[in-house]
Amino acid sequence: MQVIAASFSAVFPLLCFMALGLMLGRIGLVTRETADILSSLVFRVFLPMSIIENIAGADLNGQFDLKCALFVGISCVCTYIFLEMRQRRRSDPDDIAPVIVQGIHKANYSLLVVPVVSAFYPRDLGMSAVLVAVITPIVNTCSTLSFVSRSDRKEPAGKLLSRIIRNPMVLSSLAGILLNLSGIRIPALLMNKVVDPLAGVATPLAMMALGASFEFGEMSSYRRELARVCTGKLILMPLVLCTAAALLGIRGADLIAVLVYSGAPTAVNSYSTAVSMGGNGTLAGQIVALSSALSILTLFCWLCALGALGLI
Repeated sequence: MQVIAASFSAVFPLLCFMALGLMLGRIGLVTRETADILSSLVFRVFLPMSIIENIAGADLNGQFDLKCALFVGISCVCTYIFLEMRQRRRSDPDDIAPVIVQGIHKANYSLLVVPVVSAFYPRDLGMSAVLVAVITPIVNTCSTLSFVSRSDRKEPAGKLLSRIIRNPMVLSSLAGILLNLSGIRIPALLMNKVVDPLAGVATPLAMMALGASFEFGEMSSYRRELARVCTGKLILMPLVLCTAAALLGIRGADLIAVLVYSGAPTAVNSYSTAVSMGGNGTLAGQIVALSSALSILTLFCWLCALGALGLI
């Protein structure tokens, strides 16, 4: 029951926010155009605030495990390279290919890891919070690269790198790391009264914008893409990475963190990223919605399996 409660409580609010957005869209209070504007606002303002808050506040000097950090960081890079190589062998349109890559690669880690890990280890979160500073800059950089590299405009390498670095998600990740490593602390008044409220808006507003633009009738048009992404994200990724982590001796809270990184639903900001960078927003939204719903079952199954094997 503890596993069910942890998984459900982590994903249920997302589904509620999306359902509210869906209702507002159906009654005409939030139009498709308004939803796109909200997604752009989330992408450029609210999500960067959330990223800075999470990374700057991570305790990098606490229970730091170099092996776990290296494993997750290398896994992020290698998984992205594999997905890109595999995707480029297919003939998917340029607005769909990067959406599929980020759909499998980009997880809702920062949102889900603490509730899930603390359900099993309330007094010892291990590396779960620290890994935010490892995962976030890598996956956001990879996501940006995936979209930019498929742009119609062919640009020199220097200009391409500049576009990647200027992406709000990448900039905020770098700012968070700089604040953390430098020891500079955002004044309490600014953090508590400005940054925290703005960061808190990101997830609810992103899911509401997603719900308002969601069309059930369009889901059948992308059933193959949805099947590929959900299978890769919720089954194959955790199978491969959790097996590798267990063989390396990663256990307990750290192994659950690896599971959340590899098997959590696709990140909420994937929809905002796709809309803002010229990707297929419809498919991106459906991936977030379907993977969020299915993850209640798949995370439960994975946690039970790890528990049965005595790994957590």
